[in-house]
Amino acid sequence: MLSFLLVACGSFPLTYTEFQAQLDGAPYVQQPLSSAWIRVPDAQLVLERRYRFVTEQRILLPNPTALRGENFILLHSEASPLSVGGRFRPTELLASAGGTPFPFERFEDLAFRTTADALGVMSWASWSNHAGLNCVLAFRRLDATARTLQSGTSAMDMMLRNCVHGSEDAALAPIGPEAVGFAAITAEPAAAPQMLSPLAGPLP
Repeated sequence: MLSFLLVACGSFPLTYTEFQAQLDGAPYVQQPLSSAWIRVPDAQLVLERRYRFVTEQRILLPNPTALRGENFILLHSEASPLSVGGRFRPTELLASAGGTPFPFERFEDLAFRTTADALGVMSWASWSNHAGLNCVLAFRRLDATARTLQSGTSAMDMMLRNCVHGSEDAALAPIGPEAVGFAAITAEPAAAPQMLSPLAGPLP
């Protein structure tokens, strides 16, 4: 009887907090730059972790500024028979990223702007020192109508923190259509990127 109870408890669905804790405990594994789910020419490092049906990829970008913290893109995808593309929850991406990144403060206090482009809707908040340094905190969701996704996956959620000496548009470029519409791999150096499954990159 005791073993039956233990099995039953072990199969009980995890709460979101418990699931996030398990995902946070999964180690990031370095991947080749060619395995990035999106095309980011300036990517420095691609890290990936998995727990159950969730896979996350963190792409590190150069940070040419003196501001603390990393420039990065966080990608979150779920491949599950139950995955039906529920509501987009930016706060869940923030939890995976360790909270609202500097120099942005509380997420609830940020003023977001929204625009629509060839791949759908993008929302972002901005910060500036008014002397040519601009930071963005941007979010978007890609669905199967925007690009090829893994079988069983209906959406891929994205978060960008990027600080640059340049315009706000330059800071948003890594999450724009030219970057996220394709995976990183190309047939040859001058060729257009191939449309690949975002989870096609192998783990070692």
